[in-house]
Amino acid sequence: MSESSSAKRSLLLGAATNWAAFVATLAVSIFLAPYLVKSLGVARYGVWCVVESVLAYFTLFDMGIAACLVRFVAKYHATESRHELNKLVSACLALFVLAGAGVLLVGGAIVPFVAPGLERKLGESGDVVPFALLVLANLAVTLPLSAFPTILDGLQRFGTKSLVRLVCLALRVGGIVWVMETRPGLLPLAVVLTVTNVLEHALMALCCFRFLPGLRVSTRLIDRATLKDVRGYSLDAFLAMVAGRVTVQTGAIVAGGFLTFEAAAYYAIALRLVDMAKNLLRSATTTLTPAVSQREASGDMTGVRRVLLDGTRAVLYLVLPIHLGLLFFGAPFLVRWMGGEQYAEWCFPATAVLSATLTIGVAQSVASRILYGMGKLKLFARLALVEAGVNLALSLALVKPFGIVGVAVAVAVPNVLFCLFVIGYACRTLDVCVWRYLRESWVKPLVAVSVPALVWWGVIPVEAKWLSIAVGVAIGLAPFAAVVAAIELPPRRHALWARVSRPRPTPESGPRVAEA
Repeated sequence: MSESSSAKRSLLLGAATNWAAFVATLAVSIFLAPYLVKSLGVARYGVWCVVESVLAYFTLFDMGIAACLVRFVAKYHATESRHELNKLVSACLALFVLAGAGVLLVGGAIVPFVAPGLERKLGESGDVVPFALLVLANLAVTLPLSAFPTILDGLQRFGTKSLVRLVCLALRVGGIVWVMETRPGLLPLAVVLTVTNVLEHALMALCCFRFLPGLRVSTRLIDRATLKDVRGYSLDAFLAMVAGRVTVQTGAIVAGGFLTFEAAAYYAIALRLVDMAKNLLRSATTTLTPAVSQREASGDMTGVRRVLLDGTRAVLYLVLPIHLGLLFFGAPFLVRWMGGEQYAEWCFPATAVLSATLTIGVAQSVASRILYGMGKLKLFARLALVEAGVNLALSLALVKPFGIVGVAVAVAVPNVLFCLFVIGYACRTLDVCVWRYLRESWVKPLVAVSVPALVWWGVIPVEAKWLSIAVGVAIGLAPFAAVVAAIELPPRRHALWARVSRPRPTPESGPRVAEA
């Protein structure tokens, strides 16, 4: 029981520190989005969104190696197989170096042909080409270095990783504000991002060697068996990555290609708002993968089931009020956030549609962490590819008649169906009945969230002012917190009272019992 409680505390602490770092990143994103729109202009911000979406596909050169590292570093560290760990890290780092070279070769050939077309559509000559090339170089350099934050994930050193991220985030924000105030443009922005990204990854590399004093990286440690293990796991993770990139990044590209850069920017803002809310919880669930791998390696399948059931219930308590708040207060938030009525008109319909993926997507993220931690990715990855294909086909079909709302529908419908499948597959893998999953994970959060739903229904509409929005949100969250406490705390309070009120043996009672 002591070991179980300690493991649970460690898991909660890792999730909390990872979540705190993401909250800081989220706050910065909320601040920077309208700031960059004003500094760069809507059209150039749209160009940035399109370039980011295109270059995001080059992260596929990761080939699923990062996911492989997280699983096997956790496994080998738990079983104290240091030699196997060194072989794995050496093989993965070598593959990452080759992937970085591939990024430079392929991207260096594509960008000079694509970027000038973006400049012509923008209607002015500028720094789009050097901006795209520098972002590409940034990706090529940080791809091999990304092995080290992944190792920290496998070691469950989330506190250290979060601290490094926060320090570099502060430097990044300061640099962005400085260049936007002195020399606003895409190229100076890319310089700041590149320098801070390289620094962040270099600091994490130093932390890895500190926490693993016996860590060795050498080409002599690479063997065929290790490469085979990496390939077997990474292939499925890579296919899932491909599907994820198509699902997330294609919308802005389709909107920019078939509509306008302004439409791409409006869609990107709607998607970013929903993704920020979704990733707010996903940042905590990513810590589950090494925990699941560690429990599976020690044969604790009951612990893995508890991760699924308790983890899902915990994230639902957090995501359901966020989901409802986005629907009730999304329009005035967009007006105040971006600084114009047109943002509610253009962005909120797409935001409302995309939000359909929010609650079910966060619940699915817990289930997918189970599959990643256990290496059960084959069916998951192939269904993700089917989802991505349907997404792309629907986006191309709906973008012209329905605009960015059509693109949002094309993203939301197949994603919801995919999430339902993943949850069911995880339950079947762990021999958890669907009714048990719903009863232990969903019922209590749904009951609790009905309270703020009723409150907010009576409060809206609110003015597009920070104070009005904050007061409206708080009015619903206060009774929600009270209901959650009433649902979750009584068993613990009763157990504590039983321990306190239990009669203690007196010094005289000991010998008498013994004599009896």
